[in-house]
Amino acid sequence: MKNFKTNKRILSLILCASLTASLSGCYLLPDEEEVLEAPTVKASEVTYTTVTAQRKTLEKKIVNSGTIMSEQQYNLSYEDQGGTISEFYVRAGDSVKEGDVICEIDTTEIEYQIKLKELDRERAYLNTVVLYESGCTQAEYDYAYVDVELLDIELEKLNEQLEEAVLTSPTDGTISELADVRVGDYASPGQTIATIMQTDELYIAIEPNDLTAFPIGQEVQIRLDEEYYTGEVFMNPDALVEYQAEQAESHEAETDGGIEYEMDKIYVRFTEDPPSDCVGQLADTILVQETVEDCIAISNNLIKTVDGESVVYVLKDGEKTAVTVEIGLQTGSQSEIISGLEEGDELIIR
Repeated sequence: MKNFKTNKRILSLILCASLTASLSGCYLLPDEEEVLEAPTVKASEVTYTTVTAQRKTLEKKIVNSGTIMSEQQYNLSYEDQGGTISEFYVRAGDSVKEGDVICEIDTTEIEYQIKLKELDRERAYLNTVVLYESGCTQAEYDYAYVDVELLDIELEKLNEQLEEAVLTSPTDGTISELADVRVGDYASPGQTIATIMQTDELYIAIEPNDLTAFPIGQEVQIRLDEEYYTGEVFMNPDALVEYQAEQAESHEAETDGGIEYEMDKIYVRFTEDPPSDCVGQLADTILVQETVEDCIAISNNLIKTVDGESVVYVLKDGEKTAVTVEIGLQTGSQSEIISGLEEGDELIIR
């Protein structure tokens, strides 16, 4: 009994000690770490990409592209007969003279038929001679001679076919295009074999956004392979309406091979001689609408709108400074600065 009381007292002391330790927590948890101050970060220096304001000549212009064409062109074909191509004498881009041979179709069969008909005619003619010498009547002779005349007609037609087998150029010009046929291929009647363009009157058809900027007679520049030529407008929608009305009143068909005008295009003619081999090449037409010389002109990308004003950011004493500017002539890529900037100012790009 005594031992039991002793053990109970020891157990009570142990429980009290444990409770006291858990409430105080002063020796079971680690020491609290010292809080350090935040490190000081030094801001890096800002750098800018700039461009220098310069004086230049600024032009407002309209640039359009088109293919150089001839005002008169001819599509060559075998109209009444087809045949197998036996020979080509030209290539695309070649210059030709009137009468030059373009190609031929095989005439072996035609020549064979001509030879047979010539023999038939000779026989028919000899028959008339025999009849005449035998003392035939005039009616008998005339009847026999009809066979000779019929064979003459057939021979004439065969010889025409022989001549038409040779395709020739109807004019001086340039071979702008050849059909996709080769020696040994069959050419169908009416199939275009070659296109010939005259090179003395060349033009470009363009489709500008503003058709009204191109009155008849308006001078333009034509840029071809970095070379410049002069040109002028000779047909626009207004003039085309009048032209079509005149055609309708005169009841005259348009000349074969002439220009097939379209209402939404402007037609510009060379007024000086371009290279003779330029037909089919791409060229630019340039209409200069306004020019300002010796002005400060900058890229439109550098001009910002701030509170309704045009602003350009300039680097002054190493600082980015907003400068209000007055804008004059504007093109699609650049603007004239009338005031606010000086030549040599460093303009901030980014």
